Amino acid sequence: MNNGYQIILKKNEPIIFWNLFNLLKIQYKYIGARYNSLVIDYYFLRATDSDYSILDYSCILAFDGKPYFCFLGALFSKDDKSELSLFEIPCLAMDSLYLSVSMKKQINSYFEKLYMLNFDSFKVKGPDFYNNYPVICENLLKLNANIKNSFNRTIDLTNKLVDLKKGIRKSYHSLINWGLKELVIEIYDNQNISWEVIESFRKLHIEESKRETRSIRTWEKQYDAIKRNSAFCITAKLKNNLVSAAYFICSNNITYYASSASQRSLFDKPLNHAIIWKAILESKNRNVLLFDIGETYKYGNQNDLSKKEINIAYFKNGFGGHLTSNCFIEAYKSK
Repeated sequence: MNNGYQIILKKNEPIIFWNLFNLLKIQYKYIGARYNSLVIDYYFLRATDSDYSILDYSCILAFDGKPYFCFLGALFSKDDKSELSLFEIPCLAMDSLYLSVSMKKQINSYFEKLYMLNFDSFKVKGPDFYNNYPVICENLLKLNANIKNSFNRTIDLTNKLVDLKKGIRKSYHSLINWGLKELVIEIYDNQNISWEVIESFRKLHIEESKRETRSIRTWEKQYDAIKRNSAFCITAKLKNNLVSAAYFICSNNITYYASSASQRSLFDKPLNHAIIWKAILESKNRNVLLFDIGETYKYGNQNDLSKKEINIAYFKNGFGGHLTSNCFIEAYKSK
């Protein structure tokens, strides 16, 4: 590119890419906690461990050093199947609020390059509330792509503490109080985290999953995220034994409930209620705007869900907040 236009590829210039990414995302109130460098590296590790080949097409388009477009995504391929995504989440596209005709032309040119790739599906995150559709999403819709929705349970942390408590299901108050009284709950952040804490969490996860679901490298990446203050971990002990642990991503004004493990033999006890409540309080203390408990489903649309999924949705809904749409655009292409 010339005449002041630049293209920055993440695979070639990762530091510059993420610096410009952070500059462009300022105009977006919410883009999701998982769209940051540490989490994307984590997903790439998960994909590599699962024998996927990865071609990274993430780029920034800039004019006179100022970013006006970002695409965050890669081509994941395995067993003759390929997908443009970020492995476990859709690609992300961001546009500047002002785009000249020339800028749109450059974006369309990059989109054409992406669309020529040999993929089966192409997933791009749609806009959250307050955001407009990026040019790439608009182009996909013109090509008859599908709009798909899931629903996440989110809590507005700008509300007063007393109102957050009022939003919790009445039966949960006693369950939270049991956990606060009977469990020894610890919050680990960049000031007090140690590898021993993560290793204990990992062993609990393996024990309760009955297998090792992911490599130790992914746990090291999560450990690194906590040390960089982009995540935190909460553990709960009963009679000096670790019985539950949870990991929370904290980025882009959002805390996201990412993973947990609990002793199955103690499922009759409310092991996680107090942990979630502590995470909500920790997030509010960090001046985070939104707490995302994760994917759930609106009542009345549960015919295709397993009993486990229904129970998880019921658990998450009990902490109050609202269902928020988590839409993405998906295009299919025959090879």
